[in-house]
Amino acid sequence: DRDVLKKQGKKESRIQENDLDYTYWIWESETEEGLFGTKNSIKAMKENMDLFMKDDNYDKYCRIDYRKSSNTFGECLTPLSNLNMFYPSSWNVTKVQTVIDILETDYPKNVELYNNNVQCVLGIAQNNTQFCTGEEDDKDIERVTLLTNDIYAITEEWDLSGELNPDTIGQTNLFAAYLKELNTWRGVVDFGFDTGFSIENPVSKYSRAILFWGSPLNITDDETSSIENDDEEELETKYTELLKTYVVDNFLEKMNKYTKMSYSDEINSYYFMGILIFEVLLEIVTMDGMLAIFSIVFVFLYVRLQVRSWFLALVGMIEILLSLPVAWFLFAGVFQIEFFSFLNTLCIFLVAAIGADDIFIFIDAYRQSAYHQDPAVLESLESRMSWVYRRTGTAMAITSATTCCAFLCTLLSPLAGNKSFGIFAALVILVDYIFVMTLFCTAVVIYHNKFEKDVCCCDIFSSCKSRCKNSNPSPTTIASEKMTANDEPVQDRDRVSTFFREKVFGLIKSPMKRAIIGVLLGAWLIISLVNAMKLEPTKETEQFLDKDHPLQKSVKILENEFPIAEDDINLQVYFSWGLDEVDRKGVNQLFKPEFVGEPVFSKDFKFDQNCQTAMLVACEELRNNDDLAPYIKRVGAVGSVSCFVEELGAYAKLGSLSDCDAVKSREWKDDNDWQVSPSDLTKMMEGFIDQKSCFSDNEDTILTYYADALGWDGSSLKYAAITVENQVLDPFGTKSEPVARKQYDKMIELADKLTTDMVGVCGVGPRMTDLDQKFIFMNTQSIYVRSAVQSSVLGVFIAFAVLLMSTRVFHIALFASLSIMSVLLS
Repeated sequence: DRDVLKKQGKKESRIQENDLDYTYWIWESETEEGLFGTKNSIKAMKENMDLFMKDDNYDKYCRIDYRKSSNTFGECLTPLSNLNMFYPSSWNVTKVQTVIDILETDYPKNVELYNNNVQCVLGIAQNNTQFCTGEEDDKDIERVTLLTNDIYAITEEWDLSGELNPDTIGQTNLFAAYLKELNTWRGVVDFGFDTGFSIENPVSKYSRAILFWGSPLNITDDETSSIENDDEEELETKYTELLKTYVVDNFLEKMNKYTKMSYSDEINSYYFMGILIFEVLLEIVTMDGMLAIFSIVFVFLYVRLQVRSWFLALVGMIEILLSLPVAWFLFAGVFQIEFFSFLNTLCIFLVAAIGADDIFIFIDAYRQSAYHQDPAVLESLESRMSWVYRRTGTAMAITSATTCCAFLCTLLSPLAGNKSFGIFAALVILVDYIFVMTLFCTAVVIYHNKFEKDVCCCDIFSSCKSRCKNSNPSPTTIASEKMTANDEPVQDRDRVSTFFREKVFGLIKSPMKRAIIGVLLGAWLIISLVNAMKLEPTKETEQFLDKDHPLQKSVKILENEFPIAEDDINLQVYFSWGLDEVDRKGVNQLFKPEFVGEPVFSKDFKFDQNCQTAMLVACEELRNNDDLAPYIKRVGAVGSVSCFVEELGAYAKLGSLSDCDAVKSREWKDDNDWQVSPSDLTKMMEGFIDQKSCFSDNEDTILTYYADALGWDGSSLKYAAITVENQVLDPFGTKSEPVARKQYDKMIELADKLTTDMVGVCGVGPRMTDLDQKFIFMNTQSIYVRSAVQSSVLGVFIAFAVLLMSTRVFHIALFASLSIMSVLLS
């Protein structure tokens, strides 16, 4: 079982060795000199960092780096920030200027010479000459070697432990600008400078930094001491709560102070942190909740204005709000639908509008009944309500049914979220209609008997002896008597009715004016249709918050103002051999949101010597092909490619992975006898999966480091994968459909190429996928467009059919449907 194997193979973590959370600072300059142009702006950024780093208890929560420390306890991991180079432990002005002068001379000749030879130099240092062509000039190799040593000596002192020297600020910026030109050193500086930073323009308007927090914490309390040591999830949750308490109690107030525009004249500071995101979102949700309450209150007051009764307005709002829980009971309890879409929350606004409309229709019909010419209508309250029921019931039933059908058109969408919203909205509208025809109708009867004639209806705590007597004579009796006495009652008309009766009707009664209106609307319809045909998936990253919200600003800056840095975490894309199409039998996310199908493993997959060789060749091609730089992230001038076959071959040849220099030198593959035969694979894997990976910064075991690429179940290899890190996409944000589509198409092209190059090898070709569902979301955006068009067209046809059946007048149904279509297009 893979879960058991992972637990067995998981190394025992030292104190604060693993990542628990991050604090992300993003800075924006307000001056032409940029963030690193003046000592004041640099000190302001450093102050943000020192808020944490100079706290007495920082070392109890920081992520500890055990790699460089000679003691058992380690030291806090140096933050990822370009401030490190401005606060070095030492700064050799002469050596830095020497490097700048060399690279500046005959620019870009010496930069190109360095980039062309550095891989060979680094390979020689590891006794590996595979990156050397044999045509390199010995003097060039010597020059590049000396330059590399000097740069290493300079950057090794960047630890944020020194003092700022204002006299070296300009030299530091220029040195960093030249490092950005060197393939193997670009990753040291590119994280904290924006896209505009260069040799010609050594000014960065934006910068960023990350502080690391670690776990497991060396802190115990009553709750943590009661948690079993093997319950990692519960312990991690508790550690997160402890860290949150520490940050909120000690830093949050000052962090918010730093982010205020008035705090600094030179920089704007923004931050986000995983444990604080909930606080920010809670604040946003609270504000949205207040807006929702305001909407409900506004609707209530407007209903009160129209129906002229606090009692009816109160009952009306109660029945509107009751529609939601009753619909939810039907949705989740009766129909057993478990998928809850965030769109469902919008139903509170839909039912408020539609419910109020139904109330207006019902109360308007009730008031009209008092002026009806047929005496039978006013014969009694029963006959009067019967007439109101017939007049409004059918009309509201038709409109409610049409609305329900329109929402149910979302069932055409393959997206469970759309379906969930459509079903829930339809149920809400149905329940609201039932409540209007029952609860509100009953309230109107009570209103007729108790409140319409302003009869004193005593409170239950009043001393009145006669409580809540019926009106005598009743409003219906009074209206009937006026009709019998030939005293024709005149219905009061509100301003809206008067406007439409006198102004609008007078306008459309003229044939010429109707023709002008028709031409204008026709022209508008054509314009709207042309623009509607241009409907396409979004071309910009989705914006969930207001553009001026600090969190939204920080996200926008991160997405638009920085290059893809080597230290950025990008999307992992897998090319997997041994996996077939997922078995989708029984998949229905409405009822089982978590069930997306069962994996199917190919019976034709064979992980023999030829397959292993071909996979290693594919890894090297993906890693060293410069044409793939726009699609596969470059780290140290080579592609970021993860290939477990590489370490498997080294383990088979060397017997262990303890000598990582030997593993990375790849000399073990020169004899071409490193492959593992299928008969020896099981025995080999037993020791291999417990080895520490040479490519893991956290000393993870092979099974942990290659958890998603190595399909070992304890007895057989179900699938094997090569992982590449995408250059553009990341697991945290969502790029626009065209951007994601370009990357997706290239990944599919690579999968096809691997299938062609490895034809007949491994038994099957690779399948390309990502586990963060970014390519699925890309496809979802296209589905949104298609579903919108399909549902809209079907909705208009349903409306036309309903209107034709209810009015039995073709041209009215036609023009009403055209009006609906015009609204949709507009």
